[in-house]
Amino acid sequence: MNRTRIVVIGAGVIGCSLAAEFVRRGADVTVIDAAEPASGTSAATFAWINGNDKAPAEYSLLNFLGMQAHEREARRGGRWFHQTGMIQVAQSASELEQLEANVARVAWDEYGARVLTREEVLTREPQLDPARIAGGAIYPREGWIDVETMCLSLIDEAITAGAVFRPFRTVREVGQGHVIAVAEDGSAERYDADAVVIAAGNGTRTILADAGIDFPLLDPSENADGTGTPGSSVGIISTTGRVDSGIRHFVRATGIALRPARNGGITFADHPTGGQWAKTDPEIWSVPGILLDRVQELYPSLRDATVESVKLGTRVLPKDGLTVADWVDADRRIYAVATHSGVTLAAHLAATVADEVLGGARHESLETFGLGRFAVDFAPGR
Repeated sequence: MNRTRIVVIGAGVIGCSLAAEFVRRGADVTVIDAAEPASGTSAATFAWINGNDKAPAEYSLLNFLGMQAHEREARRGGRWFHQTGMIQVAQSASELEQLEANVARVAWDEYGARVLTREEVLTREPQLDPARIAGGAIYPREGWIDVETMCLSLIDEAITAGAVFRPFRTVREVGQGHVIAVAEDGSAERYDADAVVIAAGNGTRTILADAGIDFPLLDPSENADGTGTPGSSVGIISTTGRVDSGIRHFVRATGIALRPARNGGITFADHPTGGQWAKTDPEIWSVPGILLDRVQELYPSLRDATVESVKLGTRVLPKDGLTVADWVDADRRIYAVATHSGVTLAAHLAATVADEVLGGARHESLETFGLGRFAVDFAPGR
C-alpha cells in the first residue's frame, strides 16, 4: 500500500510538529529547511504558552486548545513544556483592578485563573521586592517552551520513524505535486509529493509568491493594523547567565516579562519596548539593559545578573494579526500555516492540519482561520 507523500517546508516549531505528526499517521515525510531546526523565528521567541486575554474569542479558544495539546505531548513524554504557571504582578491598586477584570474575562473555568492577594504573590515568588507588590493573578496552566529541545526532539522522532530531513536547502519552486530546492553547492533537487505543507514563517510569503499566490502576511515593517511602525515585527529576547536565586514561575509585570531559562538563568522581554526600533537601528541594543534594570527592580536578588545572550527575530504577522491555516490552491495540493502564536499553537495545529491534509476533515477550531477572510488568488496548476 502506497503511503501519502508529504513535503513539509520549514523546521521551526510548527514544521517539526507537523513532521512528527504526519509520520505518526503513516505518511512518507520529507522536511526541507534553509538552515537547521529552530534557527529562524522559532529561535527568537519568548515561548510563552497561554490562551488568556486574546481576541476574538475564536482566537483565544484556539490558543487554549494549543495549551491543552502541549499538555498531551508532555504526557506522552515530551520534555519541553515547562508548565510553571504564570503570575501577573500588580504594582498598584489600578493595576490590580485591571487584573481582576482580565481574570473575569477568561472564559473557561478549567483554565484555573484567579486573583492573588499580595501575600499569596510573595509566597509563590518570595524574591520579589515586597514594596512593589499590590497583588496579582495566577494562570496555573500556562508556562513556557524550551523551543530548541522541542524542535530537535520532534525532528529526531520523525527521522527515526523514516522521515527525511534536508537542511540548508532553498526552495525555488512549489508546484502541484512537487518542490524544487537548491542545495548549498547550487544543485537543484526535486521532491515529489501528494501534498506540500508550508510552515516557513516569514519565508512563506516569498515561496508562495513564486507560485503565483499573494499570501496574506504583512511585510515585516508593518503593524497588524498596517500603520508601518518600523520595529513592530521585531522580537528581542535576552537571557542572563546562570543565577543562584532565580524565579519559580513565568512572571509578568508592566514593562517586563520573565521566565526561567534553559541555562539556569532568566529570559526576559517586553515587546512594546523592543518594538520601538527596527532591527537595523543601533538603538535596539539598548533594550537588554533597559529591561534588565526592570528585572532587577522587581527582583533585587538578581542585581548581579548580567546579560549572556540576546536574540533578534522577526515576528510572523498575518494581515489581521491572527492565524492562517488553509489550502492555498484550488486542487488542494498546497497547504500553508502562518501565525504569530506558533509556539502556543504548534501541537494543536500539527494534529488538526494532519487530519485535514490526510483525511480531508477540517477541525472546527480552524473554521474562522482560513483564507476565505482575505482576497487570495489560488495558484495556477503547474
